[in-house]
Amino acid sequence: MDTSAFNHGGGGEPIDWNRAAAGNAFVFMKATQGTRYRDPWFAEDFAAASRTSLLRAPYHFFDARGPYDAAAQARHFARTARAAGYTGRRPGELPPVLDVESTWVNGRAICPPHAGARQIAALLRHVEADFGVRPVVYTDHSFVALCLGGDARVLKGYQLWLPGYEREPRDLPGTDQGWTFWQYTDRARVPGIPGPVDRSVYRGSLRELRTMAGITGAPGDSGDSGAPGTPGAVRAAPGPPRRRPG
Repeated sequence: MDTSAFNHGGGGEPIDWNRAAAGNAFVFMKATQGTRYRDPWFAEDFAAASRTSLLRAPYHFFDARGPYDAAAQARHFARTARAAGYTGRRPGELPPVLDVESTWVNGRAICPPHAGARQIAALLRHVEADFGVRPVVYTDHSFVALCLGGDARVLKGYQLWLPGYEREPRDLPGTDQGWTFWQYTDRARVPGIPGPVDRSVYRGSLRELRTMAGITGAPGDSGDSGAPGTPGAVRAAPGPPRRRPG
């Protein structure tokens, strides 16, 4: 799953993380956006999820307001994540995630200002330096087309988390690699979480995912995947992709 304040319902209902953990292996949680915004539920959610079996990591929504604010965004993300107890190295913690995507205005995807390859490269470099862990990158094909000129080489070598609600996402041009995480729906229903939630699958076994999170020798692991069905068997909800803010 991936969650943010959006997933706490109109009345700000808490998530029941014990119930949510029963049918899921991992969660990415929104921590920050830009240089100032902090998700109001992040610290509480991260602490609660950390008391369950869920493998977990925070994500930062890239929201550049100037041509040179990548370092400030990285510092804001690192401070917020650390204050909530995330280090990127504790057992159970997956690598930090950077969300870089196009913006939807009047039903049309546009490139956010100052979101070119130079800023992305700086953001990736600073976040890796802050945590000592190479981040996972969430992005989509429209961002690559609109903001990177159709060339995603700046993301080569990073584990990619790609959306594809009707079909498996295509490889990003210039990366020579496929997805590591596939966000296959934004309409899942998960016990313990109010309303619809995004759900993803990991390309690999649960043992491999736990190894990524610094856990080895998982008891009872027989190589099952981290979500119901293998990646090739996942079926997305019908209807066109619908992006929502962060």
